[in-house]
Amino acid sequence: MVFIELGLVSLLLGYIFYRWATLKYNIFKERGIPYEKPYPLVGNSGAVVLNKECFNKTLLKFYKRNRDHDIVGFYNFRSPTFVVQNPEYIKKITVKDFDYFVNHTPFFTADDDPLINGMLTVMKDQRWKNMRNTLSPIFTAAKMRAMFTLMNECFNESLERLHEKTKGGKSHDIELKGWFTRLSNDIIASTAFGLKVNSYVDPNNEFYSIGQSVSNFRGTQMIKFFISTTMPIIQKLLGYKVFDKDKTDYFKRLVIDTMKYRQEHKIHRPDMIQLMIEAKQESDQNWSDDDIVAQCFIFFFAAFENNANFTSVICHELMENPDVQQRLYEEAMEVRAELNGNPLTYEAVMKMKYMDMVTSEALRKWSLAGMLDRLCSKDYDLTDNDGNLIFKFKAGDYIWFPIVGMHNDERYFEDPDLFNPERFSDVNKDSIKPFTYLPFGVGPRMCIGNRYALMQAKAMLYYMILDFKFERSPNTVENIMDDGRGFQVNPIGGFWVRLVPRN
Repeated sequence: MVFIELGLVSLLLGYIFYRWATLKYNIFKERGIPYEKPYPLVGNSGAVVLNKECFNKTLLKFYKRNRDHDIVGFYNFRSPTFVVQNPEYIKKITVKDFDYFVNHTPFFTADDDPLINGMLTVMKDQRWKNMRNTLSPIFTAAKMRAMFTLMNECFNESLERLHEKTKGGKSHDIELKGWFTRLSNDIIASTAFGLKVNSYVDPNNEFYSIGQSVSNFRGTQMIKFFISTTMPIIQKLLGYKVFDKDKTDYFKRLVIDTMKYRQEHKIHRPDMIQLMIEAKQESDQNWSDDDIVAQCFIFFFAAFENNANFTSVICHELMENPDVQQRLYEEAMEVRAELNGNPLTYEAVMKMKYMDMVTSEALRKWSLAGMLDRLCSKDYDLTDNDGNLIFKFKAGDYIWFPIVGMHNDERYFEDPDLFNPERFSDVNKDSIKPFTYLPFGVGPRMCIGNRYALMQAKAMLYYMILDFKFERSPNTVENIMDDGRGFQVNPIGGFWVRLVPRN
């Protein structure tokens, strides 16, 4: 009898859990939006959760099956998300009617950590606008120029190690993601936190180890993120943070102690902490130390892996396309001649036209973010250019714009699988349909750090292309997208290439 009762209780609990897990799975049907059948709890993201494919591949496949719909429903775990795929409607939502869609969708719904909620990407409404206005002067060309000297030191340290490995003209097989992650780590430590780190000499330094644990959304971190997103009440009951407290406390101590030391000793250094100190002093907003730490943290969180992935995919494409590699090398040679023995400058990097074409095409083919997101803050009627009603969004609706889909849609980019920098030449780039190419977002919530990311990637490529040819290694993956896992463009086999010294 006891076993029967236990069985009935288990069935009842299972039924209750199923009903809860699928509670919102009738939203699209009720509101007349096409969608694909979701699975309990994981929605349409099951392959990502089960580590079978990367998020970009899941979203790209979904887009290709549904691209003829202007709006289509995607269940992101339990959350119904309206995927807007018409470029004209994207323009309306992100620019023309931005006031209805000021905020991003909630990041970690149950996490009350001020470091998380204080990040620019998480901030909402007027508080976000105030912080954006405070930060904007930090990312001007003039401030990037001053920061470039700090980057150059890190580039040189990385190159010294590469030269050691290729001494005597020998080639060297290298996994680029790991290599560039260490470079990205050292650059962020220097330019954002005022910390001198060499992750090639000390590969297990604290800053790098903590950065790896914070940014790695696999294994335990993936489970914690999944629970936070789908079952925030469980996270509250268990009392854990998505980011371990000892890790976030490390960043808090680092920033606050550095700020205090510099102010007491009147030390000035052209890095993010210094710029944040100045921005705080000049702003009419009463920003707390936690607010300042949060901006340094999102700067780290956004740049640590993304910048390494960005540079890695470019090197991979240069390896696969020797003609592109040769042309970029010739441009770099011209720039070096113009510098006449002087160090590389910010201006020299940013005026390299073919380099800009190559990086733009890499951002198209390998979208670092598979989608953009917005939260509808108040009821909104989406209309076409003639005023005809298309759809009624409700306050609280989650909205995505499928960047990876549009970037790989032959209607907007001919032969999208082909790596073709000529798409972004002066002759061709103006013919790209507006709001189909969105590598750093669009509108007022466009990524504020795009100059920084481009500066880092272009400068390192300049140095590497001058000294090395990129060739295929026996370990090179056949297909990055098929080999990718998690939320990054990150093949499990790594980004392997063979570096062949030019001299």
